[in-house]
Amino acid sequence: MDTMELVKAQEQEMIQMRRHIHQNPELSNQEFQTTKLIQEKLTEYGIEIADIGLKTGVVGVLKGRFPGKTLAIREDIDALPMKELTGLPFASASDGVCHSCGHDIHTTVLLYTAKILSALKDELHGNVMFLFQPAEENGSGAKQLIDCGFDQVLKPDAFVGLHVAPKLNAGCIGLKDGPASASSDMFQIRVTGKGGHGAHPENCVDPIIISAYILTQLQTIVSRENHPIHPAVLTVGSIHGGQANNVIPDYVEMGGTLRSLEPESRQAMQAAIDRITVSCAEAMRGKAEVSWNKGMPPLVNDTPIVNGIRAAAQKLLPAGAIKTIADPSLGSEDFSYLFPTYGPGAQFSLGCGNDSDPNTRHGLHNSKNVFDEGCLAVGTAVLVQYARDFLG
Repeated sequence: MDTMELVKAQEQEMIQMRRHIHQNPELSNQEFQTTKLIQEKLTEYGIEIADIGLKTGVVGVLKGRFPGKTLAIREDIDALPMKELTGLPFASASDGVCHSCGHDIHTTVLLYTAKILSALKDELHGNVMFLFQPAEENGSGAKQLIDCGFDQVLKPDAFVGLHVAPKLNAGCIGLKDGPASASSDMFQIRVTGKGGHGAHPENCVDPIIISAYILTQLQTIVSRENHPIHPAVLTVGSIHGGQANNVIPDYVEMGGTLRSLEPESRQAMQAAIDRITVSCAEAMRGKAEVSWNKGMPPLVNDTPIVNGIRAAAQKLLPAGAIKTIADPSLGSEDFSYLFPTYGPGAQFSLGCGNDSDPNTRHGLHNSKNVFDEGCLAVGTAVLVQYARDFLG
């Protein structure tokens, strides 16, 4: 049976499911009711639940009638610590928590991908793993899947997934070959000087002045040390020091983020931050320490899988609805912990905006953003068709 027909038959039910999830958002590692709902629905659909010790999140397994490869489809389920301001009748019922990144869309799409593929299992040559991942927003969820040994249940031959994209119209998808999202590393800098009276700086070592020099010097890393064809971002987002206008403090603390698409650039820029910070402080009679929280690697889409997603979409959507995304994002996505380390993979963009409602264009992590629900059927259909092709 035609994939889009199968999906369209479920569309109204999908919309109601999405609205229920949207109205009941849960933060990272607190997705208990969402997890319970997913488990109940997967069991209803005849999907096996793999018990790997996750506190939240679900791994579902569907075994096809015939032996073959294993496809892992991954989506995230957590919400953000933000107050929803959409005014929708099904807006978040949890004050200060909302699905402004579209993970309610992602969860619903994966649930109905599982439901439809379960009904088609007699045609499948191989298996499908449904990875409902917790805690994407704080960057810990994919590592939890890894720590719990998700790949010991079945070893995926490929990973696929999607992410909503308000810049694209509902009904469209976007494909980016190669590097698609950046690595994400966080750093903290503590600059130590010698405090004292603001009227007598000659008796002090001023960590505020040292920090100002460090801050400006760090910006030369991207402009003068990183290769200009390798996109990178270095942002210092916090700086704290001192409490009184006429007192030089003993220390200043700064925090920032480093984003890169190239592993070699990432390492070189980390080393440059360490070098410049320490040397600049020493040159001005102070001391500085850098501590790192080295996060997710870049997300690099596999060309054959991108081509497979395109071929699947061409069976379902008009040619103009399949967009090629030219530029990568310097945002990050912890799906990158899973591929290519555990197998090749790709994530595509799912259009969720429209030209008639400007509230669909606000962008992700905006508390006023509204998602066009026409994206639900498109995302589900592309994933189902790709699975049918991959395991056909």
